[in-house]
Amino acid sequence: MNDKDRDRCSDEAGPVATKNFKRGIGLKGCMALLCGILFLLSSTHSLKAQSFATGKLRGLSLTVGVGVLSPDNSHANFYNGKPDNVNTLMRILHSETYGNQIWNNLTTQDLIGDAVSNYNQITVAEYGDMYYRLAFQLGMGLRYDFELSKWAWKLNFDYANLKAVGMVLLNSGKGAAYLTNQNRYVNCPAMGSERRIYIDLGLIRKFKLRNGLDFEVAFGGNVNNTKVESSDIEIGGVAYSILDVWGGQSPSSYVQDYEYVNQGGIGYGGWASVAFGFTLSAGTAMTLSYTFHYNKVNLWRYETFAPHHAIRLNVAINNFSFWG
Repeated sequence: MNDKDRDRCSDEAGPVATKNFKRGIGLKGCMALLCGILFLLSSTHSLKAQSFATGKLRGLSLTVGVGVLSPDNSHANFYNGKPDNVNTLMRILHSETYGNQIWNNLTTQDLIGDAVSNYNQITVAEYGDMYYRLAFQLGMGLRYDFELSKWAWKLNFDYANLKAVGMVLLNSGKGAAYLTNQNRYVNCPAMGSERRIYIDLGLIRKFKLRNGLDFEVAFGGNVNNTKVESSDIEIGGVAYSILDVWGGQSPSSYVQDYEYVNQGGIGYGGWASVAFGFTLSAGTAMTLSYTFHYNKVNLWRYETFAPHHAIRLNVAINNFSFWG
C-alpha cells in the first residue's frame, strides 16, 4: 500500500481512483480462454473426425477472422486529462466557457461545498489510471501455403475499436466535515475511444499432428495505425469533451464547427503466434490462434513499446489458387 492509500484509509476516505475499476484480462485471461476453446474444438474433433479432410491448404487462400483483443494499459492514460497530456481537464474546468456551468451544476447537486466559491477553485484530487476494455477484432487477409514444404506466408488486416475507462477525483471542499469518499471527492468517470488497425506480415511453420489437424507457429513484423475518436470526462452527470479542438487555447463558445482533430498515428513492432489449424473437407480451413504483439503505439507522450494479446478464429477459403 502506498502513501496515498494509507492517507485515505486512515480517514476512511476510501480507495484511490484506480481501485474503482478492474483491469483487463491480459495474458493469463487470454490463455485461459484459448484453452477453453481448444478443449471444445478437440471434443468436437473426436466426435466428428470424419468431417476433416486428409489434404492440406495449397496455394493462395483468402482469410477472414474474428477475435478478442486485450491491449496493454500503458497507453490508456492518454485519456485521463492530466496537465501534461495533449487533452487536459483543466482547460475545461477553468475556462470561461464551461467553468461556471460546471460549478453551478456541482453546487446545485451539493457535490461541492462553500470552500469552492467559484470555478477557478475547483481542483483535481487525483487523475486515476485508465484501462482498456476488451475489444472485438475483425480482420481479413491473404495466406499462401507452399506445395512442397511446411511453410506459408500471410498478410492480415485487423480492425478494433478500443474503449478506455477510468476515474478522476475532484476535491469537493468538504474534507473538514465529512470523512467518506463520496463526500470528500467528486467522482468523474473518464472515457476515451480510438480506432486501431493492425497490419501483420509474416511466415508460418506448420507441424502436422494428424490428417486435417496442424499445429502452427508464426512470426513477423507489424504496422499499426491509431486514430483518436473521443476523450470525455463526466462531471456531475454531464459529459464534457476534453479533446483539444482549440489548438491548445482556452475553449471558445463562438466557434460551432471544428475541423477533425488528428490525434494518433503510425506505430510498428513485431508479433508471434501459435495456432491449431483444422482443414475441412469443403476446401477451407479454420485456425484458432493466440497472437502476442509487441508494438509501439503512436499516442503523444505514450509512444512506448508494450505487449498486446489477441485470440482469433480465422477461416481460410482455399478453393482457388492463382498458381494452380
